[in-house]
Amino acid sequence: MKWLKNLVGKEDMIAGIDHVAIVVSDMDRSIKFYTEVLGLTILRDGRGNEEKKKTFLGTKSRTLVALTEEKDRIEDKGKFVEGVTHVAFKVDDVEKANSALKEKGVKFIEEKIDKDAKSKAYHFLDPDGLELEIYGETGEEVPPY
Repeated sequence: MKWLKNLVGKEDMIAGIDHVAIVVSDMDRSIKFYTEVLGLTILRDGRGNEEKKKTFLGTKSRTLVALTEEKDRIEDKGKFVEGVTHVAFKVDDVEKANSALKEKGVKFIEEKIDKDAKSKAYHFLDPDGLELEIYGETGEEVPPY
């Protein structure tokens, strides 16, 4: 990535992702899902703004998602977001997170395990049909033979 180094003077200009902006059809419904089901915290509640509702959610230490309401959004579960296939959330204990989400009524649409069995992912949909993923290490060791 020599071109990037020449452009900005160093190769690692990007340090990470701050948050993902998600358009939702019903702000209250989405806030309920992202707080009660996924356990995120409202960091800035934009529901009081009648012109453009934008709410930021995350953990105590960082913003993860910014929800923007568009009430006339057409719902077509899993097919309305062009260019984005899913949003993945890293978790410390993927099986514990899986169990907690199942208890809250989340229906998983796909389960993936890396070929080395060291990490696992579970995919599911948010209320507007955006595919979400929880991803974490399994703690499993695969013999090298």
